[in-house]
Amino acid sequence: MKAFILWSGGKDSYLAYKKAIQRGFDVVYGLYYVEERSKRLIGCYVRQECIEAQLRLLKVEPVPVYGSKRKGNFKDKLFETVRSLPVEAGILGDIERTEHRNLVESVCSKVGIRTILPLWGMSPEVILEQFFRMGEAIVICRKVKITPTSMLGRKLDKKTVETLRKKGLSITGEDGSYQTFVYHCEEFSLRIKTLKTFRRSYYQCVDFFCG
Repeated sequence: MKAFILWSGGKDSYLAYKKAIQRGFDVVYGLYYVEERSKRLIGCYVRQECIEAQLRLLKVEPVPVYGSKRKGNFKDKLFETVRSLPVEAGILGDIERTEHRNLVESVCSKVGIRTILPLWGMSPEVILEQFFRMGEAIVICRKVKITPTSMLGRKLDKKTVETLRKKGLSITGEDGSYQTFVYHCEEFSLRIKTLKTFRRSYYQCVDFFCG
């Protein structure tokens, strides 16, 4: 069954990809939300070219969903994109974000395809344990008011998880406390060149190139 995956570049989308492959899905397209003006992902502000580098190494075709967060038109843009693809299913890396799940399920339902959520309802501890066996990621974005500055640019590992736990934060980042970028896994290894940190709204992010 041909499928697209909604790709963020982080640990959850990678683990969802692996589980979908194990279940026999042919993940052909990687969709990702991009602000049309900045050419960066919404939320974590990763450069578009870094996301494309990951997907191409996975042999998945990158498909940007261009929109404007200010205009609030990403749902319409997602619908237009999904409708144009010859797929039978959409793969999501959501764990417990009902609002986003409902949005994507609504889009998939309108075009008559299934929505697959391999991580939905899984224990956060199990998700991280499984990811750590498959890949490595760095923290590229933190919520300024709740996540320690020391988290930014740090490898996501057991020590990082313990820091989150002591702060009472979601260890998988489902509360928006942090976001990650996978730089090493079973399929590829990318070099990360960090440039600087910058502030966008409630978040502090790392700007970087990869290759």
